[in-house]
Amino acid sequence: MDFLPTGVAVVQIKNTKKAAGKILRSEYLPSRGQQAQVDALRGWVDKHKLQRSGCVCLIADTDYDINQIEKPEVDDSELAQALTWRIKDLVSYGVDSAVVDVYPMPVSSKNNTQQVSVVSADEKTVANYVESIRSTGMELIAIDIHDLVTSNLPAVQQGAEKAQAILSLGDSNGDLSIFNDTDLYVSRHFKIGLGQLEFASGEDPGVYDNLLLEIQRSMDYYESYYGLGSVSIMEVFPRTPVTEKMALYLQNLISYDIDFVATSRGRDDQNSVLDNHCFHAYCAALRGTH
Repeated sequence: MDFLPTGVAVVQIKNTKKAAGKILRSEYLPSRGQQAQVDALRGWVDKHKLQRSGCVCLIADTDYDINQIEKPEVDDSELAQALTWRIKDLVSYGVDSAVVDVYPMPVSSKNNTQQVSVVSADEKTVANYVESIRSTGMELIAIDIHDLVTSNLPAVQQGAEKAQAILSLGDSNGDLSIFNDTDLYVSRHFKIGLGQLEFASGEDPGVYDNLLLEIQRSMDYYESYYGLGSVSIMEVFPRTPVTEKMALYLQNLISYDIDFVATSRGRDDQNSVLDNHCFHAYCAALRGTH
């Protein structure tokens, strides 16, 4: 489940040995505001009789903070508490009411200092998400964030010893993640999306050039800070006439290959085409599949 500003994206997958990750259904439920979104979600759950099914809930980008800081020299059992006080001047809510989690960042070959990314959110905000899911009758497995769920993609999980990027485009924004050997190295957000690309053309490729600049900034940071060379491929979601046109333009200006994220699990997979809003919900649904 992915709660977005204008609706809820829902994706259900199959998680069996023979069909792990196969999409059973996906849908975007237009709705604004917490109550309207909960009502829409409850109606969808009732329609498909999914009460008691497990689900992963994505928290909206505006409802959490990520701060990358140097890992303090404390025992792992004391890490969360130490990091909570490190971010007290970086968040708009009191640390006493903060829910905090942390994930390590890869160590740079040019800088041996261990950095960690601290994810935090207000306790009341998290409680609202928990209650929203419970009110539908589903069982909450985990709350996750957009920055991390892309790592669940088969293309990433099967990308051992390979550097690759995933570019996903929403209506008015984009996300770029860079992985090396399945580990996340860079996660970047920018304000260029499908809406802007609609107006690009061969005679006026300014939007393409702006997008390429945003991508290249992330690539340059990855190459210069980590010293691991360049990525070999960038996969894009969604695949539409607009993004295919964009890919053709960019491919002439870059050295790595461009392809599109595959969501199908077989030739008979009729549900493999995701709504453009459902990409991160799909990635979240893949949690725990192999």
